[in-house]
Amino acid sequence: MTTPPLPSSSSSPTNPRASSSVDSQRSGPLHIDGQAQAVPLVIDQTSPSSNTQDRGYGSLTFTNGLALVLGLQIGSGIFSAPSQVSNHVPSPGMAVVVWLLAGMLVWTGAASFIELGLAIPRNGGVQEYLRVCYGEFLGFLFSWIWIAISKACANATIGIVFAENLAIAFASNGILPTWQLKMIAILAIFAITSINCLGSIAGARAANTFLLLKILAIFSIAAIGIGVSILRISHGSQQSGHEWFAEDPDPLRRNMGTWTKLGEYITAAFGALFCYGGWETIGFVAADMTDPAHDLPRVINTAMGVALSGFILMNISLFTVLPFEQMREKSFVAVNFGLQLFGLPGGLIYSLIVSLVCLGALNANVFAIGRLCVTASKSHYFPKIIGNGHCFGREGDSLYTRKALQRYPPFLTSGIIWFAEKTEDLRWDKQVPVYAMMMNASIASFYVVLGSFDSLVTFFGISEYFFFFLSVTGLFMLRRRRGKTPERSYRTPTFNPVIFCVFSSFIVIRGVITDPIQGLAILILTLIGWVVFRRRFP
Repeated sequence: MTTPPLPSSSSSPTNPRASSSVDSQRSGPLHIDGQAQAVPLVIDQTSPSSNTQDRGYGSLTFTNGLALVLGLQIGSGIFSAPSQVSNHVPSPGMAVVVWLLAGMLVWTGAASFIELGLAIPRNGGVQEYLRVCYGEFLGFLFSWIWIAISKACANATIGIVFAENLAIAFASNGILPTWQLKMIAILAIFAITSINCLGSIAGARAANTFLLLKILAIFSIAAIGIGVSILRISHGSQQSGHEWFAEDPDPLRRNMGTWTKLGEYITAAFGALFCYGGWETIGFVAADMTDPAHDLPRVINTAMGVALSGFILMNISLFTVLPFEQMREKSFVAVNFGLQLFGLPGGLIYSLIVSLVCLGALNANVFAIGRLCVTASKSHYFPKIIGNGHCFGREGDSLYTRKALQRYPPFLTSGIIWFAEKTEDLRWDKQVPVYAMMMNASIASFYVVLGSFDSLVTFFGISEYFFFFLSVTGLFMLRRRRGKTPERSYRTPTFNPVIFCVFSSFIVIRGVITDPIQGLAILILTLIGWVVFRRRFP
């Protein structure tokens, strides 16, 4: 996967609400489908035009884009979330149904995002969709919540799964104290962040290597498990006394009310949706694609086809090999799969594979979220220094840093000044968003310390699908806004956004009811974001 070059600050357009000597060099407001938008364009590499998607300006090819999306979709989740899904459904068959329905829901959203990406062909993804459809505040709020919760929590969960699987491989009894697991997770997050800070070549080589490993891991489990079932080497789910669609043997679960059972299915769905996550990421770098009109639909549809088939086949394989109770009790499903069929060597091999897959998912996440931070900085949502917009060039970088820190005592600032000087080449010559990446690594580490896998998955699942719902709803606004102007080359069937809006809104509402603490935390951060926005854009 080739990391597209970050443009210089001089290529960003004017923000009418904030001006500076740097802003004065920026271009004018954007016009989307004949609608004047007095808002910033962020980090586009193309000139503002309604037919930008028809012209190749970027360096991301179809293969690069597919590697980016699959790199996020096939991550740590599929090797741990099957346990969460199984824990909230009555039988293996219903677990597979949850995976299928979650995948189809995501695909309707992904199909809608193709049209959004071609109608708003600029870097920034959901941030830009919301900004164009609803205005500046929702664009800001997305960046605020996405960086503070969604992707930080995602990286934290990946780090936790990495640490747990690595412990199985190297710990004497496969178990480490919780604090040691958290330390390993934090070290993994900063290690992958450091690799991406070395420049685009290091990150791209790592991404290409990890992607192949992920696909092999998914489909090897699927092929081996289904082959075992066909050959009757294993009794599959019958080992636990479960039929594929049997009632739950636990009387407490079986006697739950309909509303409570629905909440259980929603919680299970969040685990599956977490695994499918990443389909929206291509929008963050849409303007960097060589041929978005041709490649964007192919990237998203191909990625969804591979992920959906791979995840369902893998889950069927797991249920044919592992007892259903074991699927519920332990999250190391791939390791248990290897132990069940091949003994200790099999468990060791799969623990190492999953650990490497986690590093690959972290690599893709770090790349994508770094781009979003730069986009938010160019839009004046975050401090300009995050996107290297704080001065004209590297000549003024050191002076800016020292002047900004002069009010603080030297023992607090000496390390920051040293880091700024050591990363000048990366930030200015290679255009690597070092500050953005380190900020994200720090936030993710905070969640590693405080959270667990299940709580973090629900936390960022609610926040993600709230914004996905708003984005796809905005698609109807764009269509109405265009009126009778010529249609674009791609228009998804209307049932896709309708289905996605109906079910995603229900998932968010029921998720907040089931886990009110997470909902309250998101509300508090939203209110804080509104205060910050009003201060930055009075």
